[in-house]
Amino acid sequence: MCRLFGLIANKPVDVEFSLLKADKPFRSLGEDNPDGWGIGWYVDNKVKIFREGISAMDSENFSLQAKDVKSKIIIVHVRKGTEAHPSKENSHPFQYKNWLFAHNGSVDWNYLFSLLIDEYRKEIKGQTDSEVYFYWILQCIEESKDVIEGIKKSIDEIKKSKSYTGLNFLLSDGKCLYSLRYSSYSKDYYSLWLLKREPSESGLFEFRSKDTSALLQSKALKGERAILVCSEKLTEEKWEEIEFGKLLIIDPNLDVKEVRIV
Repeated sequence: MCRLFGLIANKPVDVEFSLLKADKPFRSLGEDNPDGWGIGWYVDNKVKIFREGISAMDSENFSLQAKDVKSKIIIVHVRKGTEAHPSKENSHPFQYKNWLFAHNGSVDWNYLFSLLIDEYRKEIKGQTDSEVYFYWILQCIEESKDVIEGIKKSIDEIKKSKSYTGLNFLLSDGKCLYSLRYSSYSKDYYSLWLLKREPSESGLFEFRSKDTSALLQSKALKGERAILVCSEKLTEEKWEEIEFGKLLIIDPNLDVKEVRIV
């Protein structure tokens, strides 16, 4: 299917370490998920996005974006397609106004598309069920006038169709980072992990690689705090498994709220 990576921090940071230099860098997950990749972030509260329809492992731009992008919120995705062909339009994350979205799993394209109003139908640029899923969530949020209630409504409707695999996603409005973990089967595959990084007195983040015992280091800004959400544990730090059926809401102060959605 796909792999997800999200970060929210108290200061604009880069993700070079997590994407390229970690014990298990996120880029390496592109080997088994070769059908596209993308990164979304915010500059001056406005969305920026870069996507390609090739493997992250084969892309020269992946390293450039990992080094150059700096933001308080960053979402990265590597794609393993189901039916839609590899292309820029079918790569995640997807953007609408100030929203960013990336998904791991599959849903019933026809069923959800039939529920969309014209405002959202006309925004669909690719062929993926994930993009339709994104607009379905946004429509439910708009109708509910509340993000959490809207997400819950969208998931309840998808469950009625009984035609889905994974519903894992990362979603942001530029202020908060939302993350859901849920699937119809294979809980181990549809995993999501949370990592909290606190300020470093030395100005360096460091840990020992489990595989090589080498000391790995990354520069940190003074007072930098960050929370990472990823489909897999990238380092030997103290990652926490996100509970199945839970929605995480991480606000700009990096406070984490958990809500039972399913």
